[in-house]
Amino acid sequence: MDTTPTPDEARAALQDVDRRRTQTAAAAGRSRWAWIAAGILIAAYGILSDQAPQFVRTWGVAIVVLLLLVAAVGNTRWGGALMRRPVRPRMAPDQASILWLALVLALVVGVTTVAAAMDIPHVAVWSRLAVGVLLAAAGPWWQRRVLARALSR
Repeated sequence: MDTTPTPDEARAALQDVDRRRTQTAAAAGRSRWAWIAAGILIAAYGILSDQAPQFVRTWGVAIVVLLLLVAAVGNTRWGGALMRRPVRPRMAPDQASILWLALVLALVVGVTTVAAAMDIPHVAVWSRLAVGVLLAAAGPWWQRRVLARALSR
């Protein structure tokens, strides 16, 4: 009984493993509409904070807490099933990704703070609109990149 596979069998097995990794990454990710909806919500919140500041003062914290709760529940097994994400790979924190995320966040906060200190009008609208568009446009790409790297380890 020979257990050594032929080169064709080994190639087919490796292609099957690669195909299954790709399927797992696709199943673990959020859909494109979720990224677009998140970007629209952030941009709409910026417009709302500029046009109706009293509404944001009274309901802003509740809206942010609700959205954070939805994001947190989406990362649980029950929430993932509800959002039709059947799998979620266990990902170890990558130091480079955390550093880039912190750098981008510091840049956005810094630019917004400087613009607000300079009394530039509509800072909230422009900063949240930029973050919303970035999230809607680059979110799916970033997610595919992170999941592909996590699954290739």
